[in-house]
Amino acid sequence: MALSENRLKVKIVNIIDVIKVEEEDYEDVKNRFATDLAKAIVEEIKELKINYNSGLTAGSVAVTGIVNATIT
Repeated sequence: MALSENRLKVKIVNIIDVIKVEEEDYEDVKNRFATDLAKAIVEEIKELKINYNSGLTAGSVAVTGIVNATIT
């Protein structure tokens, strides 16, 4: 799956909506927002697949394919 700006935006808006209702202390809001935002970004990055089409060779043969990596 590709990265999605809209999917990440929805996650960020949801984080803000939850914090707006649940938190009152500025420090708690700041820390929770930072934590939840970092998690949302990492989740989005984990969805990344790279389609590699050219530029790399193995001997005289071009290498193509999809890079599947597990990010933990």
